[in-house]
Amino acid sequence: MLALGAAAAGAGDDPRLRAADPADLAYTYAVGAFAPEYAPPAPGSYTLPPIDTVTDHALLDADGRPTTLFALTQGRLAVVAFVYTTCIEATGCPLSLAVLHRLDRAIAADAELARRVVLVTISFDPERDTPARMAVMRSFHAPASDWRFATTRDEAELQPLLADFDQPVAKLRFADGAWTGLFRHVLKVFLLDGESRVRNVYSVGLLDATLVLTDLRTLLLESAAHGGKG
Repeated sequence: MLALGAAAAGAGDDPRLRAADPADLAYTYAVGAFAPEYAPPAPGSYTLPPIDTVTDHALLDADGRPTTLFALTQGRLAVVAFVYTTCIEATGCPLSLAVLHRLDRAIAADAELARRVVLVTISFDPERDTPARMAVMRSFHAPASDWRFATTRDEAELQPLLADFDQPVAKLRFADGAWTGLFRHVLKVFLLDGESRVRNVYSVGLLDATLVLTDLRTLLLESAAHGGKG
């Protein structure tokens, strides 16, 4: 944990960050996280209409092997999160990883969820987040369920993937155009059904493990009502 924390903190060591536009930093270093003060509705008591449909995309898994998004999901329900491992925004990538960590443990403890759900964490920083680094992240979290860590070969493979998910990401730059090592990014975690349709999108104001689990169970009930499809 300390090693990963040090790596993340290193992204902010450049003294030029102190000269960055405060508005940019306020955008990047958002504070506060969603802590629901109510019990979510019972699974199956509501519907999650399809929002969009994503297509397949080339990836590299944490062992450096070529794969694709669909090869990882295999027609299962999927929770897909985009991160970069040196993110130092408390309610950005660290929050996303923390929620997926909790989901991983809860899914592993439920036989039906463990059989039907996959978690996928994909880096949007292929320059630094090599498969080896994603393997370190995987080792750190020690998945108990089927939680996959992946990256892309390069920017050319990354950009169509981000565009398909409508995941905004941009490098935060100094006034001279040099990259700070940080990204502007909107925290998004996506819930996909077995047909790769987006059924929910969670951001800071909605990202909570209990809510995601309730949505997963809602989709399982929906699938059972349709003979196991969807």
